[in-house]
Amino acid sequence: MNLLINVKSSHVITAVIILVFVLVTTIPVDGKNLEAYEYDTIVVSEGDTLWTIASDLQHELNSNKETIVGWIADHNDIDGAIIIAGQKLTVPVKGENG
Repeated sequence: MNLLINVKSSHVITAVIILVFVLVTTIPVDGKNLEAYEYDTIVVSEGDTLWTIASDLQHELNSNKETIVGWIADHNDIDGAIIIAGQKLTVPVKGENG
């Protein structure tokens, strides 16, 4: 019985290690891949969040939401995740360089 539990545990541990490796090697952590893009200014609408804005940009920029949210927060001096309607934000957009 102990051997069966140890085998199952080792499979779970192996699966977790593989998952972590895949995530670490595929998720950009610093947003540098967005630096080649052009920038635009948007006006935050009622109900917008950094996450929804990133969702709108994700496919065009071929990046993940976390990276886009981080980039927007960093480049707009946003401390936390609070944005308000009417606020102007600089966001990366795909242009000639991107």
